[in-house]
Amino acid sequence: MKRHSKTLFKATVPTMANHKGWIRRLERNARSNRAILKMRDGSMRTFADLEVWQEMFLCKVDLMCGRQPSSHVLDVVRAATPESRAAFERKYGSIEMVAHVIAADYQGGWVEEYRLLEDGTTEKVRYEADTEEAEEIKQEAQMRTGQSQ
Repeated sequence: MKRHSKTLFKATVPTMANHKGWIRRLERNARSNRAILKMRDGSMRTFADLEVWQEMFLCKVDLMCGRQPSSHVLDVVRAATPESRAAFERKYGSIEMVAHVIAADYQGGWVEEYRLLEDGTTEKVRYEADTEEAEEIKQEAQMRTGQSQ
């Protein structure tokens, strides 16, 4: 009886190069759906995109309602390296937020500006009707919403 020396399965020996490519693909996929923040102490923190967008939205709502926003995600961003924070803000927007509440003319026409500052504190400024600041903010809001006067 003749023996065949055909190889039915090709066995590949894992090499370090194969592992590095696999790890790079995993990291690339993870980065696309996650916020990865390098901390000043050398550690890393990650958050799912959905969690980041949720926290950013809730902070903006708190800000508009005059409440002190609180977010564990933004606390981590504040403690991240400058490069990591910059990358985060390019993808998700600035963690320093501004919200305006604009009263209709029949309500007095004033504008309240709420700011979330770099250190996590808030600032509130009220501009009375017919001030230069109030008029500028109203015009910007009209331009964003496509309304004309």
